[in-house]
Amino acid sequence: MEKQRRRWWRRARRVAYVLTGLFVGVPAIAFAIGYLVWDVRSPQEVLADLDKTVVIQYADGGELMRVVPPDGDRTFTPYALIPRKLVDAIVAVEDPTFWTNGGFEPTGIARAMVTGVGGGSGITQQYVKNSTGEDDATLFRKFKELVLATKITDRQSKEQIFESYVNIISFGRNTHGPAAAAQAYFGKPLADISWSEAAFLAGLLQAPYGHDPATAGPEQAARRWTYAANKLAERGYVSAAERSTMTYPRVLDPHETRAGRSSYSDSHIRQQVLTELEAQGWPLTRLRREGLAVRTTLDRAAQGRAERAARDRLTGEPAELRAAVVSVSPGDGGVAAYAGGNWGVTDYAVTPRRPGTAFRPVVRVAEFRARADDPPVVTGPKIRQTAYDAGIPEFLDGTRTLTAPDGVHIASSIAEGTYRLRPLDLAGVHATFANGGLRVTPHFVAEVRRGDEVVWRWDTPPVPALPREAVLQADAAPGEYGTSDAWMAGASASMATVVWVGGDEERPRTDWQGVPLTGATLPADIWREVMSPEPATR
Repeated sequence: MEKQRRRWWRRARRVAYVLTGLFVGVPAIAFAIGYLVWDVRSPQEVLADLDKTVVIQYADGGELMRVVPPDGDRTFTPYALIPRKLVDAIVAVEDPTFWTNGGFEPTGIARAMVTGVGGGSGITQQYVKNSTGEDDATLFRKFKELVLATKITDRQSKEQIFESYVNIISFGRNTHGPAAAAQAYFGKPLADISWSEAAFLAGLLQAPYGHDPATAGPEQAARRWTYAANKLAERGYVSAAERSTMTYPRVLDPHETRAGRSSYSDSHIRQQVLTELEAQGWPLTRLRREGLAVRTTLDRAAQGRAERAARDRLTGEPAELRAAVVSVSPGDGGVAAYAGGNWGVTDYAVTPRRPGTAFRPVVRVAEFRARADDPPVVTGPKIRQTAYDAGIPEFLDGTRTLTAPDGVHIASSIAEGTYRLRPLDLAGVHATFANGGLRVTPHFVAEVRRGDEVVWRWDTPPVPALPREAVLQADAAPGEYGTSDAWMAGASASMATVVWVGGDEERPRTDWQGVPLTGATLPADIWREVMSPEPATR
């Protein structure tokens, strides 16, 4: 019996040695081989690859616009010329242990192994990821990233690593590097930025187009700036007194700088396309690196009609009037036409406005659904849920829509259209109605192509959401709506279009003849022009 026990323990130890070798020895050998074979390119080499043009196309493959790096957007800034306040802000927000870690944060890696997220946010790893061009979420890519992060930490100073990272990372607005970013957002030399401006730039890096006020709106940008500024104080880079004096900086419109486009309308489309792609894992850096083409859902003829109608119909009208036009395909949610306005950086197609009676079709669907309830009473929560089911986003920039400022209560006036909605989202609702209650998600990008190869394609099918009988009764014909804002909304079998006309301030308005502005006036004229090749109703 004793001999059998000793024999069993010898076997157990041998198995343990083998397993230890497999789980420790093999990765160690692989790490050593990778350390010798793999290398990281210099930031200058990376920047050279980022100069490739990205072509944005119409749905038919014709060229809509090009995203070409303008002169000056690739200026390399040596570490010695980067203001210390910007270095501190980026470290505070992106990698608080940067100066002491070995290229990565072990706790972050452990979290990534368990949850499948995180672990790649450190400055060194971000530099490795951007320099290698490998973005796939695989264990091999993460392993290679860790090997290279360790290697460059062994061979380069932290200052060199930071210099490389900050010069190839995207700051949005078609810029790479801090010097280009300072010009694009503030119109000033990098050396002249303030603590507040440094916090703004540091906050951008997580999602440049998602935190740019020209893309996401001033409220989202201000929230991200507050987060970055607070991190500076929490981590001791500024005192509490200094933090109390910091205010959100003045950020220039894109068209006031070299980051501008030929027209505001082009800029609105470009920003929507790039923001959508970034959310899908295709940031501008990746598109440029591979010289990819982006095929949108925009219909060339419909886009031309939308821009022409909004421009021509408001010519000669009061100067304060603004307009937005959005057309969405009921079949798949592709945005066929998008005109956010040519009056400035504000994109009126994604600026929330009170829909007033334009919200009435949603209420009618809620009333139809309530017939099956006991008692059959239409309440605020039921109306809101119907709106969500129809396609109104439940959250925008972290804030719940169709809800009182406290984030909880719903006023009974929701049925009167008092809660603000974006024209883009309302167009999506009418596309859902036109699709027989199958909810579609408005989107701008159909596919990403590398030559003739499709490397990514939109693949979100419509979702059954509303009773077909309800939407047919609720939206049987185009509607002319108006309060202080005037709306026209309706759809054919192939295109749902929403037109908004109003101003920057919500108040009653008139046309040049003094006729009160309603949906039956200017919006109806624009809507008919946009829908002219289509049947007037379903």
